Amino acid sequence: METGVNKGAPALNPANLLTLLRLVLVPVFALYLLEGSWALACAAFGVAAFTDFLDGWVARRFGWVTALGIFIDPMADKALQLTAFTLLAWRGACPDWVAVLAWARELLVVSGFTLLALVAHMRRVKPTWLGKAGTFFQMAALALLLAARAWAWHPQVEPAANLVLGAAVLLNFAAGLQYALSGLKAYEAAQTGPPPG
Repeated sequence: METGVNKGAPALNPANLLTLLRLVLVPVFALYLLEGSWALACAAFGVAAFTDFLDGWVARRFGWVTALGIFIDPMADKALQLTAFTLLAWRGACPDWVAVLAWARELLVVSGFTLLALVAHMRRVKPTWLGKAGTFFQMAALALLLAARAWAWHPQVEPAANLVLGAAVLLNFAAGLQYALSGLKAYEAAQTGPPPG
């Protein structure tokens, strides 16, 4: 449910502007990565990742939680992360299976969300500790991979960063599976309905 939404807060408040900045930085980050400008790509990713933390804190601290922010914040997160996974795999900086698993996780989340929205009328579900942990380590490992390529540390750092990234993606995949199963259970419960009286 959309708890904590301040209906009086303006849509274009500082928290939402930070989220929009993250969305704008995604194609900038992608362009730098496609060009092989690792230092600039790392900088763009770092700023975008920082806005992910900052926009949520600002929204809660100043009461600027809005329906728009709830909608665009996860969209900006996923756009940044999936762009990073896809292009890092394409550049050979991370294994292809990691990018495939990241996309599969998002399909699981979308499936679970759709079922919960249709059946349980839930427009927003709080992320689990598993998902939060996975996302934190995932973002940290992506930043480390970019930094390793930017400053030529990758022979030493890249194997460890990919190990952390793989573990983080597996955690997120498990969280996505948990989310999809919740949607499936809600759907099955709705189909069964209450026992006849």
